[in-house]
Amino acid sequence: MYILEKIDYMLAFMFFPKKIYLQLRDIYRMGKTLSELKIGRYPPAVIAYPDTTVLEVIRGMAEKWVRHAPIVDKRTYRVLGMVSARDIIDFLGGGPKHRIVLEKYGGDLYDAIENEPVCSIKYIPPYVSLNSTLYEVVNLMMGGNIGALCVVDEMGRLVGIISERHIMALIESYHTLVKVAELMSKPLIYLPPQARILDCLKLMHEKHIRRVVLKDPGGLKGIVTIKDVVKFFSQDEVLNDLKRLGKENIYNTPLSVIATKGVVCINPERDIGEAVEVMRKFNIGSLVVVNSRGSDLGIITERDYILKLPKIRGVEIFVDAQLKSIIVGRVFL
Repeated sequence: MYILEKIDYMLAFMFFPKKIYLQLRDIYRMGKTLSELKIGRYPPAVIAYPDTTVLEVIRGMAEKWVRHAPIVDKRTYRVLGMVSARDIIDFLGGGPKHRIVLEKYGGDLYDAIENEPVCSIKYIPPYVSLNSTLYEVVNLMMGGNIGALCVVDEMGRLVGIISERHIMALIESYHTLVKVAELMSKPLIYLPPQARILDCLKLMHEKHIRRVVLKDPGGLKGIVTIKDVVKFFSQDEVLNDLKRLGKENIYNTPLSVIATKGVVCINPERDIGEAVEVMRKFNIGSLVVVNSRGSDLGIITERDYILKLPKIRGVEIFVDAQLKSIIVGRVFL
C-alpha cells in the first residue's frame, strides 16, 4: 500500500464495484484523525493503578471481555504502561514472567495472583492522541506488532484506547479482489482436545498467538482464545481450587473444558470482504481456513488484516470520514 494525495477515479471505476466507486468521490485516505473518525473506547473498559493486583486485572478483563488494561498514576492520570492478556498468560505459567511466581512466592500461583502488583508485568506502549491519524495508528501497530494503543491528551493523561478490533469494525465487507489465502496465517497451530491448560499457556507464549484450535484425527473439535484462558482463571471455583489444591491441579485441566466447541471456517478462495462479514455475523475475531477437500490450511484473524493487508501488492485502503468506514480494494495486480 502507498499513500496518494489524489484518487484516480477513472482507475477506481475500472477496478471497484459501482457502489464503492460512488463513495470514492468523497473519500479521503488514511489521513483522518481519531477525533474525526470517533473510533476507540473512551475511557478504556479496564484501568489499572500501580497497586492494582494481577487478580483485579484478570477479573476486570474477564468481566469486560477485553485484552488490555492501561496503567496510570492515580494522581496525574499519566500513563505508566499497559498490561495485556499476553502478559497475564506469561505470568500464569506461559513464559518468563512466571519467574516472579517462582522466586517471590515459592511457586504459589494463587498467592501471586492475589498479591502481585500488575505493574511488575507491564510493558511500555507507544501512545497516540486524538489528533493522530489512522495511518499513524496502523503504522505503530504494525511496527510494534501490538494490538492496542493508549490514547492520551496533550499532557500525557489517559483518555482512551484504540485496538485492532475498533479498526476492524470500520472495514466494509465489500468484494475486495483479495483472497483469504493471501492474508491467512499458516500452518494452522493446534493442540489435541485433551491437552492441558499449561500446554496452551506455553504455546500461546511461544508462538505469540491468541488462539489455539483443538484438533484430533476426527477433525476440528473447538477453539480456545486468550480471553477464554483469562476468564477461566477469573472464576471463583477455579481460584478456590488453585488455593486449596495448587497450580498443578489447575494446569492439568483439559482444554476441551474451556473451548468453544463450534469452529467457524472459510474457504481460502473466498474474498476477505466475505471473511469480515462472517466474523461480524458470529462476533468473533478469527476464522479457520479450510479448503474444499476439508483440509485445514491456516487461520485468518483481525491482526492479519491490520498487519498484513497494507503490505499486499496492489491493495489500497480508503477512509470515508463521513460514513466512518474503511474501504479496501485491489486496484492493480
